[in-house]
Amino acid sequence: MVKRGLALAMLAGFVPVGAAAQSNLPAPIESSQLRELDAWSVSALSRQDGALAPDLWRQSDPQFLAALFDRLPAHYESPAAQTLARRVLLSGGEAPSGDAAAAARARFEALGRMGAADALAQMAAGSGSALNDPAIATYAAQAELARGRRADACTRGRTANIGENPPPFLMRLRAYCSAATGDRAAADLALELSRGGRAPSADDNWYSAAVSATGGVAPSRPPVARYDNSLAAQLSIAAQFRPGPNALDNSSTLALTALARNENTPQPQRAQAAALAYQRGALSADETRTILRATPAEISSALPALAIALRRLDAVRSEPAIDAPPSTAPASAIAEVLGQAPNPAAFHAAAMFFKDDVAALQSAPNTAAAVLYARAALAAGDAALAQRIIASARQAGADQIAIGPLDAALLALTGPRGDQATIALQRRIDSGASQPRQAARDVAILMALGASANGEVQRFVMANAPEGGARADAGIMLALSAAVERNAIGETALLAAAAGGEAGPARLDAGSIVQIIRALRAVRLEDDARRIAAEAILAGEPR
Repeated sequence: MVKRGLALAMLAGFVPVGAAAQSNLPAPIESSQLRELDAWSVSALSRQDGALAPDLWRQSDPQFLAALFDRLPAHYESPAAQTLARRVLLSGGEAPSGDAAAAARARFEALGRMGAADALAQMAAGSGSALNDPAIATYAAQAELARGRRADACTRGRTANIGENPPPFLMRLRAYCSAATGDRAAADLALELSRGGRAPSADDNWYSAAVSATGGVAPSRPPVARYDNSLAAQLSIAAQFRPGPNALDNSSTLALTALARNENTPQPQRAQAAALAYQRGALSADETRTILRATPAEISSALPALAIALRRLDAVRSEPAIDAPPSTAPASAIAEVLGQAPNPAAFHAAAMFFKDDVAALQSAPNTAAAVLYARAALAAGDAALAQRIIASARQAGADQIAIGPLDAALLALTGPRGDQATIALQRRIDSGASQPRQAARDVAILMALGASANGEVQRFVMANAPEGGARADAGIMLALSAAVERNAIGETALLAAAAGGEAGPARLDAGSIVQIIRALRAVRLEDDARRIAAEAILAGEPR
């Protein structure tokens, strides 16, 4: 036991202690020390950028929060639900009453699953002593690896309180850090400690081979690259392991970010990782464009749809066609990538990626493309652009059946109020004559947002009860009602985000969506309620 403790201490290294800051205030002025940030009060959002009020956890039980954090999806097909969950998780506030340590770990784990590398690293750096917790340190290190900051990741691993039974991840991280700096003995010792005295598994053997190759001793038969987490991704790149088929199938979002940001990642895996990380909200559009444009010209197969469309746009802009207006080819390329999106998340990603390009288009190739552009503007949250394109599509003779849901989604996004909302409800009913139950679903959603319904509208909904979609998890919905009654703001928001699972509101029945919208409005999260309503309307008939 003494030897084991000594080995761990040697690996941890020396951690300097920062000196206390001195006040420069004149002596007559009294001052008080600011409260140190912790795992709950630290935030990666300002109130101006959408952070919730500091009392968001005041009415919540920490044990329930820990379970709720664990229920949050890792991947969201619903951009509205992802935006809501991310906003809550990045908001700092007062810790819930009671023992909240487990819930704090679960909060960081939820952020790690979501893949918010930059925000997670920022929060971890400001979490005070909580950063020494091995679970929080693990996700902080993975975030730094995703950002390509090996030195910072190694610091997170060294300073964690690993105890007598160190987590295998942190010991493998220390092995990677030692191998990368040429300390083979320390790397071997860390790998031995990661096994905890048990016989090596296939997992252990892979990490041993990867650490050895990183240290300059390549195995005779290199294993296939692994991209399941950001440590395995960085080790695979450093060891120059080749990817196998479907290499990204089991990749975490943090691993995708690590691959996208590393120039040494094999192609086309780097382009694929960038597109997926962007779709999951882990990369900005500008960074993703830069990465996709860096894809060598000779790479032409297995590229993501965003990369192919971007190439087409760039090619047209650099060499305009002589026999066609300059806007025709870009417009067709954008319409194609929007039309081929398999789910709301992919459509939203393409809509955000090409938002400025859509706004710059002078015309659409056809009315179907114009409808797609309007849907894209709504998905991107640009009500003014959507209104302009919807008007153009209507003037060009677009089918009213296709326009009706767009009008309803625009009304949801801007907020239904007054007589105009009543007129819009009637217009949605008229446009949905051939699909009355779908129209009734949209009307019910708008009514949940506050649209006033006259007797005719009420008779229509009663005669055409919305059908289709799955009922949200009963336990979550019961907890949602209880959270609203207690005015538990953060809890209500997370339950609303979790209610639809990975698919989000697109899969839910009208009753569930209405309950979620009303719950969010009850705790004054009006904008989030509108986003969920607009997304549900745009998704059409529940899948």
